[in-house]
Amino acid sequence: MTGPGARPTAPHRRLSGATEVDFVDESRALTEEDLHAACDGTDGSLLKALGLALRRMHETPVPEELEAFLTAVGGSTVGWGGPHLAQWLHYAEEQNYSRLPLLPGLRDLIAELESVAGSLEPNRFCHFDLLADNLVLRSDGTIFLVDFEYAAPGQPLMDLAVLAMGCNLTPKEEGHLLSAYLNHEATPMELVRFKALRVLAALRETFWGVTAELSQSSALSDEEARSYTDMNFQKFLELREDFHRADRSA
Repeated sequence: MTGPGARPTAPHRRLSGATEVDFVDESRALTEEDLHAACDGTDGSLLKALGLALRRMHETPVPEELEAFLTAVGGSTVGWGGPHLAQWLHYAEEQNYSRLPLLPGLRDLIAELESVAGSLEPNRFCHFDLLADNLVLRSDGTIFLVDFEYAAPGQPLMDLAVLAMGCNLTPKEEGHLLSAYLNHEATPMELVRFKALRVLAALRETFWGVTAELSQSSALSDEEARSYTDMNFQKFLELREDFHRADRSA
């Protein structure tokens, strides 16, 4: 994929190690506006295609090398947040990160969130970086997923939580997204569980920024890394408050 709206005149393919790279003809990357239209009921066909694409991805067998990566970072004990959150949180603790009041009490909060999220299912193949522009709408109406740099074994609903959090979906839109994925109307308890996952998704993005700050090894400048951390930390605070206000009696 060469970028949003790119339409090469002919397919082009090259091999890089074990990775196959291909252009997606007659397609465009989705935008956050597309996601809102799909999830607010304006574009039901797009929402249906999105649910189908995500289910098919999660049905894909996990590659052996990703299973090995999971074992290297603690195996199934990484929990709902996935292996990257586990890695990045551990790194921040090792470095005694303190620019933001993020670490105090965080392990207890994560335990609370994961308790509400429920028991872990067997790990599936997850994308873990579902931004709107990593979803490519093809001319036949199907959705093609790109950019699997952060793919790992994990819990499928975390992919949906990352997408909902990153696109700032409203509660109503989140309900439609979750229902389209589950193939049934999301229950009140499933929606409460999803609120917990949104907080973990915001933490994941916050700690990506923290890791960029501390390691100074990303493509971001120091200022950009801090800005990214701050933006997602604010989302985390807002989603944590919303989670604690939620009625969990359902």
